[in-house]
Amino acid sequence: MLISAEAQQDVELEIPQGFLKGVKTTTVMENKQYYSFKGIPYAKPNVGLNKFQMPEAAEPWEGTYDATYHRSPCPFFCMLEQDIVGEEDCLFLNVYTPVLDKAACKAVMVWFHGGMFNHGLGDDIFFGPDFLIEQGVVLVTLNYRLGAIGFLNTGDKSAPGNAGLKDQVMALKWVKDNIHYFGGCPNRVTIFGEDAGGSSVQFHMMSPMSDGEMRNYLIP
Repeated sequence: MLISAEAQQDVELEIPQGFLKGVKTTTVMENKQYYSFKGIPYAKPNVGLNKFQMPEAAEPWEGTYDATYHRSPCPFFCMLEQDIVGEEDCLFLNVYTPVLDKAACKAVMVWFHGGMFNHGLGDDIFFGPDFLIEQGVVLVTLNYRLGAIGFLNTGDKSAPGNAGLKDQVMALKWVKDNIHYFGGCPNRVTIFGEDAGGSSVQFHMMSPMSDGEMRNYLIP
């Protein structure tokens, strides 16, 4: 179900988790219309004693979830601020789509940000969606756990390792299950990234955990 409020450029979309409030806007160069849904939880918060554990699918919410702004990145040391930024509750993704029609079956591209697995975020502060939107592509970007929280492996259940890559797999599962509500085709998913994001693509090419979650790979 889609409800639009043209005057405020707000849109409301229903997915299995609940209702989302997003924004209808336009690209900068070609003035093409698209829809933006930011900060959608794709996994339960991995906080406190669970910070090193595998992600679990996000639970439904009540009411309408405000997806008009980005949520917190995963914790990392920011050189610009010379301080730790972000919160442990950080497993969110963003969807940008040129059309809200389940029958559209648009190609989907999922972006993994770079940062040497130690820093970075999935927000559009550096890489906006405009170019891909103008090509008729649905774009998904995401946060994943970084540094020790994302990749510490103690060899036992307390920190089984590679939580950041497992976050990416969970996000891909979310895309496969939900992207058709945003006009995307779950069988036309391409993953790509730069720096650590490009390395992530290579890991998913080899990992049995990622089988069936995407169709194509793009490594810069």
